Amino acid sequence: MSALPKLLAACLLTVVLAGCMTTSYKITTTDGQIYIAQDNPVYDVSTDTYAFTDENGKQVTLEKQEIKLIKEQ
Repeated sequence: MSALPKLLAACLLTVVLAGCMTTSYKITTTDGQIYIAQDNPVYDVSTDTYAFTDENGKQVTLEKQEIKLIKEQ
């Protein structure tokens, strides 16, 4: 096998493994709602809110005092 196919195979494997290693977060609110965030929720100091994309692709913004727990899945 020449070097180019080996390199392409290694790159493809890296991309596939990186896709499998995406971390999601379970966010539980004080009223018992549960959200699954696709990525780490981003905290905005100026508005005291967390913003994230849920498992359905919807942008969600929650005030800090609404959140009971953020846990990595």
